[in-house]
Amino acid sequence: MRVLAVVVVLLCSLAGCASLGLGRDDTAAGAAARDGAGGDSGTAESVRAAARATAADGGARVAVDSRGPARDGSVTTTGTGSIDFRGRTSSTALRISDLGRVDALAVGRTAFGALPPRALDDISRGRQWVAVALDQVDTGLYADTVIQLGSGVTGNAADLMTVLGAIRDDVVVVGPETIADRPTVHLRGTVDLARLRELAPDLAGAATRAAAELGRPDVPVDVWLDNRGRVRQVTQTLVPGRASTTTTLLEATPPAPVVAPPAAMVRDLFRELRLRSR
Repeated sequence: MRVLAVVVVLLCSLAGCASLGLGRDDTAAGAAARDGAGGDSGTAESVRAAARATAADGGARVAVDSRGPARDGSVTTTGTGSIDFRGRTSSTALRISDLGRVDALAVGRTAFGALPPRALDDISRGRQWVAVALDQVDTGLYADTVIQLGSGVTGNAADLMTVLGAIRDDVVVVGPETIADRPTVHLRGTVDLARLRELAPDLAGAATRAAAELGRPDVPVDVWLDNRGRVRQVTQTLVPGRASTTTTLLEATPPAPVVAPPAAMVRDLFRELRLRSR
């Protein structure tokens, strides 16, 4: 009962309850917490509202942790960086297993990576950056790409709050947990990829590609919301039991737009590979 009371308080603050007294809480989120199950539109709307409020803050400093299969092996990506929700850009310093440090930028639907010196000749042909047009990654490589970027289903971590806007009304309450030294409530649900296409037409290609490669129309997500009504952490499960990416929002920051590197310093990796195969 004590655990349940914490969940009620946290969810009540998210839903804008008029009172936290002993009287009955008639909000949908409060009812979900009382039932201990959720799975209704009110609880899902708490997630959507928190995503909108988080995006409205402008930006965030984040930590990422992504892992899963890649070709014949596996890959782990960890790092920290910043996200500009308004400008749809992100900048992260990553450490990718078997590759080392990679400074990654995302500008809309293009991802850029500055590779370690030992990879410059083999991958970037001496240029400082490689570029990946996320909507042109071949099926079969898309999941590998977004796992290595540590960015989630769209390939750009700045899309995270938009992705949460497509969460289904199947959200359930897991319970209270502490994330980044803050009390949160842990919720679980699924993002409808068809709904994401409707909400964000510019992400339609990513949603369609993800559905085709993952072999399912949705992406399971775990979401942690704090008592300020903000998203604190999100885990996207790309392949159950095998591949997932977690983004932890450490603090809100003013948006800091990212500028794409000069074209002369960039090798468009997949475009050159496609041209060479013709």
